[in-house]
Amino acid sequence: MMRCPRDETEMIGPDSPGLSLFSENGMHNCGKCHGMLLSSEAASSSVSREHLEKMHGLFEREGEGASLDCPACEAEMRARTIVFTRPDGTETGAMEIDGCPSCSSFWFDAGELQKLAPPFENADEEPEREAKALGILIQMLLLLPYRVS
Repeated sequence: MMRCPRDETEMIGPDSPGLSLFSENGMHNCGKCHGMLLSSEAASSSVSREHLEKMHGLFEREGEGASLDCPACEAEMRARTIVFTRPDGTETGAMEIDGCPSCSSFWFDAGELQKLAPPFENADEEPEREAKALGILIQMLLLLPYRVS
């Protein structure tokens, strides 16, 4: 069982019924703070695993120490600011992502994701619906080119 690194809530994991998107991308979601954890080791999709492992290189030796311990392996996570490029060539706003230098896991705070897609009106009452929406957003982000700012 994984716990949220922000509030210790048990997270909704890739083995939850009806969440094949989570399984493909190795996602866990906190139903309380709506943050998302991605893990290349838990991803069943080779495409997702490849993208996550590539991103992991940004965190192995660089990044500022984050105040989070990785829920997967308990190593101290590192923070990097990443900007994604949309298909039309425009860039997203800068997103601070916490990455584990040890195990290829990444934490996306809900606030960072919600800069790109506002939460549902009843997000707190329907955490699985919000998790699915954020999961789709992350799946799209993983396919976009990015740069460290």
